[in-house]
Amino acid sequence: MKYFRFILLLALSCCFNSLQAQDLQKIGKEKLKLELFDEEPFNTALSQKYAGKVVFANDELTRELPESKYITSYTLGDKLSIRAYFENSVANSMLLQLVESGKKAKEVNQNRDWFKTKSKYLIFMYLDGNEITSTSYAEDFSEESMTSFLSARADLNDGTEKNFFGESLYKALLLKQELLTPGKHKLRFEFVPIKTWSYGSDFKYKPVAVGEIDMMVPKEIKLNATDCFPKPALNDPKLEKEALNAAKTLFKENAPNALKAILAFKDVFIIRDEYGAIVKKSFMAAIACKNSKGEVWYEYYIFDKLYDGSKYLDAVVSRDITLDGYTTPSGKNVHKDCLKFLK
Repeated sequence: MKYFRFILLLALSCCFNSLQAQDLQKIGKEKLKLELFDEEPFNTALSQKYAGKVVFANDELTRELPESKYITSYTLGDKLSIRAYFENSVANSMLLQLVESGKKAKEVNQNRDWFKTKSKYLIFMYLDGNEITSTSYAEDFSEESMTSFLSARADLNDGTEKNFFGESLYKALLLKQELLTPGKHKLRFEFVPIKTWSYGSDFKYKPVAVGEIDMMVPKEIKLNATDCFPKPALNDPKLEKEALNAAKTLFKENAPNALKAILAFKDVFIIRDEYGAIVKKSFMAAIACKNSKGEVWYEYYIFDKLYDGSKYLDAVVSRDITLDGYTTPSGKNVHKDCLKFLK
């Protein structure tokens, strides 16, 4: 009886393997029928060696950067640049994955042009296996970068005041204060294609590049001012004080939460009525706050200085929802150590 079962299992296994081999042959034939986009050639040994992988460096990770500069560990707060190498361009990877899933090459070819303009990729970031965040769906990429390029780069933290592609990941990571315990952690990055509209937009694509790096979290994280609060654009201590007092009046019982007003925009607008008479002057400011739990954040508000016919009164929080046609930007939570930048 046991021998019979063994023979039966062996026969079923052979049958399954045979069917699987036939399916792979069919998929292989369909792939050959695909009208793929022209790709740039693998122009370096590194692009071939690391195809499908994400690499890391403390230096700007240009294509010319030698492999000796690649790193496998870094300290949170240091500069970190990443580059993904692809086996196929992002758009071609999507076409191939659709056929591998069972789609006919003819059907995919008929919808090929949509992949020129509706292809993107997201960078997903994981900390110790926990998904932290991804880059925005609103990011735009050129047709060439989606159809032809075989690599892409991003800066997690370039150490300057500029915010390059990828730095939103770093800002989100800094907010995971409960996870950033001192010691060794693992960061993982996945470059995942997405189709934003039409054919293939409902398909879940596999990552086209994946990479991990060991991350050491120090007891005190090195932060840049731009990782924290908006940069002041207007230097007016009196106006700052008025805005802070107005925010505290608005917060009432939570008034101690308001720590500082930041004049992040240089414009102060004079508002007139329909007859040209001055009604008030208005401006936007960010209010930095901290609560009893140690959470730190900032929010933007519009402030008004009403005109009484001879002088402007102290600022109050405006009831208007727009200023000169603009709504206030969204505020953000920041790392608790950002408080050192409030002077």
